[in-house]
Amino acid sequence: MSNIVINSDWNKKNYKKWFSTRPLNYKWMLLVIFVFPMFAATWEMKKSSGFSPLQLLGLLVFAFGFMSIIRKKSTAPNLIFTFYLFLFLLVSNLLLVFGYEGTIAQFGDTIRTILPFLLFFYFRKHINSMLDLEGFLITFLIASIFPIGTLYYEILFDPIREVYNTESRGGGLRLSGFYADLFGYMSHLICGFISYCYFYIKNIDKRKKSFVFSNLGFLVVLLICLVGIYNLRHQASWAVSLALLLIFVHFIRKKVSFFQLMVFLFIMLGVGFYFYTEIFSTLFAKDINVYQGNAKDSAALNGRVYIWKKYYAFWENFGVIAQWLGSGIAQHEKSRVMMGGGMHNDYVRLFFSTGIIGLLCYLSFLFYLLKNTLKIKMAEMKYLMLGSVMVIIMYSISSLPLLASGAMMYFLMAIISQTNKKFLC
Repeated sequence: MSNIVINSDWNKKNYKKWFSTRPLNYKWMLLVIFVFPMFAATWEMKKSSGFSPLQLLGLLVFAFGFMSIIRKKSTAPNLIFTFYLFLFLLVSNLLLVFGYEGTIAQFGDTIRTILPFLLFFYFRKHINSMLDLEGFLITFLIASIFPIGTLYYEILFDPIREVYNTESRGGGLRLSGFYADLFGYMSHLICGFISYCYFYIKNIDKRKKSFVFSNLGFLVVLLICLVGIYNLRHQASWAVSLALLLIFVHFIRKKVSFFQLMVFLFIMLGVGFYFYTEIFSTLFAKDINVYQGNAKDSAALNGRVYIWKKYYAFWENFGVIAQWLGSGIAQHEKSRVMMGGGMHNDYVRLFFSTGIIGLLCYLSFLFYLLKNTLKIKMAEMKYLMLGSVMVIIMYSISSLPLLASGAMMYFLMAIISQTNKKFLC
């Protein structure tokens, strides 16, 4: 099977052979990636039954992932100490809040908050070669067929659910299909694009390649992604997708002809111009009003600044230990909210969850990831890692990529967990 990595000869036969030969401890996670889009479509069942198959899947992934971690000895290099300190503070504060609240809902929140980092260590132990990493990327691309197909059914034919933005958020229909929010779609558009670009860059020097990795094939994939993102009407996703496209052009600039490079740059300029003239003023209307002095600062980022200020006022009254080590120590009735998804910002959420020290440790880990990414020599692997880290950094400003991002969370943890491994260099 090693020739697959060398020749990039992934086809149906080789993928089936690769999948069938994976150890059970890795294969079950691949099956989860396959079925996740279908389970994510069952979220509404919790309204009638109090529990959804998606929540059950998350609980099973947590349990099996934990057992897989403790049973298999890791051969991966150690990470920086500050990351382990951050995790210790996060788990400690979650347990303190759970002890204070003592509810099933808080138990679920605790599991959901820890799950991304459990996945990080799971993938770090079970992906140890380029073969398994590429197999994961292909598995994710296959799993993306259902949600992206559903999205285009909504775009071309009829919305499954009619959810409209308020006028202050630009108005218009926001598509979310069977999913709880647009991340059911966005996970596969953004992460699928990163996966595709990985294989495109890897195949760029090959003389004979399939249509999928030709220039025309790239344009088709790019069009699918941009049209999908346009119809989802999400501020942060425009910024993320444009950043990923810019990074992509940077990595291929020396591998394509001058004419091809000009075509790529023309596409980028066209997308950027269209975004600025037709989309920016609508999607960012609130932020523009704040900048021009026509609205209060608290209205910025669709009112998220108001939420942050509101709960920061509670944090100011906490004791010094709680401020430095996490809100769970304060045993305050608002601690649960401050550490939950209502913050709509992972930096703020983790700041409240782990205190000043914890946030500094987390930021040091992000810097550590970036530093290790720059050491990677393979262009396609460097793009994959850098793109994933940038998704976390950028989405964290107004969303929760490490808490409520659906399949995106699985993808990001699988990629960044490979940091500082020898096979990347």
